[in-house]
Amino acid sequence: MYVSYFGLSETPFKIVPDSRFLWYSEQHKEAKGKIEFHIAQRDGPVYLSSPVGLGKTLIAQRLRDELIVDASKKVVYAFAPNLKTSNQFIRFIADEFAVKTARSYASTLRNFEQYLITQYEAGITPVLLVDEAQNMPLDTLKTIHHLFNFATKDVFLIQVALFGQPELHRRIQRYKSLASRMYATKLHAFDEQQTREMMQFRWTVAGGGDLPFDPEAITEIYRLTGGVARHICKLANEALLHTMVKQATIVDKTIIIAASADAFEESESYERL
Repeated sequence: MYVSYFGLSETPFKIVPDSRFLWYSEQHKEAKGKIEFHIAQRDGPVYLSSPVGLGKTLIAQRLRDELIVDASKKVVYAFAPNLKTSNQFIRFIADEFAVKTARSYASTLRNFEQYLITQYEAGITPVLLVDEAQNMPLDTLKTIHHLFNFATKDVFLIQVALFGQPELHRRIQRYKSLASRMYATKLHAFDEQQTREMMQFRWTVAGGGDLPFDPEAITEIYRLTGGVARHICKLANEALLHTMVKQATIVDKTIIIAASADAFEESESYERL
């Protein structure tokens, strides 16, 4: 494995979400800051949409980790594909917030509303973070919408943040009464400079010094990946393996081109990733 070869403490370009490796570009800071603001103000639900691999799950997990240690918040992190019906959804969040569930959807919802009132009176904000929310069926989205009715004249009793692919934005916009009550933010692919900065950040977190990719290699990585973080990591990881096999110390453009065949398959273009 190349970790010891390059004198690292761990793999810098793993694609499994790990909030320690989240590099905050300005757009990441803005998106996370916007979500944090609305949670703090308790002024309405918010959603973050972006293509696959740009860091929305890492932002969701970082928010979860930071909010959990805040005594004025109670946080539940949900994975949307596991919540297929409105009843499954309300029972899940009730269980996670330690609220008694009932046989019927309506009874569980009433219990949850009473819980929210109790938390409000205690000065606590329940926060629901839902990842991969583009997979939520309409039935479950309607339940999310129903939660927005639990509010005083000044604040919402529960703050909801949804994270998903661009389909989430399209689905919310089709559901006009939902769209009108939600704040929106999004992420875009990196430019070439941001690609390099993100790679250097991950390399440093993994225990490295100067990034061992020459400028032409960075340019080629950006060209092949379109600035999508997950694809950058996949290609960089493969390139480091190729570099180790060659007993080289610097990753150049030729290594990137060779590594891309293994990382993405030779016939595969970025548009098909």
